[in-house]
Amino acid sequence: MLEFELEKIFKFNKGAWLPITIMGAFLIYFFSVSEFSEENYQTIHASFIGCIFLTMIVMGGLKILSSVMLASVIYISYLMINSLRYTYGEDYIFSSGYNIWSALILPNLSLAYFIFRKQKNYKYWSFFYVFLFLQTALIEKLQNHSIDADSYYFYKHIGMFNYPALSISLLCIAILLIYYIAKGKILGATTLFTSIAVFMGIYYSDDILAFSLFFLAASLILLVSSVYYTFYIRSRDEELDIENSHGYYRDAENKYPLKYSISLMYIDEYERLMKRFGQRKMLQLKKMFLERIKGVNTDVLIYNYKSDALILAFTNMNASESFEKAENLRRSIAKSIFVFNENNNLQLTVSQCVSEKKRSDANAYAVLTRAEENLQKACKFTRNITIKA
Repeated sequence: MLEFELEKIFKFNKGAWLPITIMGAFLIYFFSVSEFSEENYQTIHASFIGCIFLTMIVMGGLKILSSVMLASVIYISYLMINSLRYTYGEDYIFSSGYNIWSALILPNLSLAYFIFRKQKNYKYWSFFYVFLFLQTALIEKLQNHSIDADSYYFYKHIGMFNYPALSISLLCIAILLIYYIAKGKILGATTLFTSIAVFMGIYYSDDILAFSLFFLAASLILLVSSVYYTFYIRSRDEELDIENSHGYYRDAENKYPLKYSISLMYIDEYERLMKRFGQRKMLQLKKMFLERIKGVNTDVLIYNYKSDALILAFTNMNASESFEKAENLRRSIAKSIFVFNENNNLQLTVSQCVSEKKRSDANAYAVLTRAEENLQKACKFTRNITIKA
């Protein structure tokens, strides 16, 4: 069951400011320009083609698969609707192909995100493209068959959407909105506003200039937000909303004083817990860890290292001072009860190694490596410990 926090409902977080800015700029431009010239159209059309292919190439190279698939759906839709417009002229909105595709485009965008939001094997790319091409083949087969003109729901349109297509599209946008509010993912916000831009493009598809403009907006939101996402996750963990190990290396080189120590903290028996509770519950557990650590020591800097490990940084402290802080944290965690629900209350332990920055250390990586090596040796014999490197 989705759990909503008030601040998530009234305040879109880090993922939405870019899509909102781009979408807002396009809406202001669209409603403020009284006429579009042929030159405007050619510029918009060329910009869309360049933007969509750049998105596919760059995001494919970076393996952001959801963005590649979203771009594919947008481009196929752009070609499909322009082709139907060319074939049927002004009556394209009554063609079978248009009525089918306008109902499928938002579900296709939603599926592209939900299927590929996590890393998938390349074979899934092929399956999804086959799925899209089967849809286009169906439309090709039905081009000579009209949707029953006596059907009120298919014949009547709001904008360029018939009633079923409009209902399906709004439902998909609502699902994406709810998912984003609940999860707060950057790519979730990207998909939501990309879908809204595509929706606007279909709604105004009788005006080829407006159609191209909003499809350009969709492709630009997808490109810019996806690039922002790749930079964001380089130094920050999106799930936990804390810096990752790259953030630790950067901060250690640029912000830390000459004297500092770290504690490398591993959750004991993590693999067994993962098999028992699954990834979602373990993420919830790690968030509880973070709250507990911050509650005990508000000055410690916390970084995500691995799925079962955190880096705790103590600035202006030597190994002895940091050891005392880290040991207090270990004892506090061991005494804590972590409540998942009424049936799952856990008492867990952690093992950690404190490593002080030495003059001989070339960089922050050396400090971390020393802690890792010493802790791995110690954990072969015992757990629930704090040691010095």
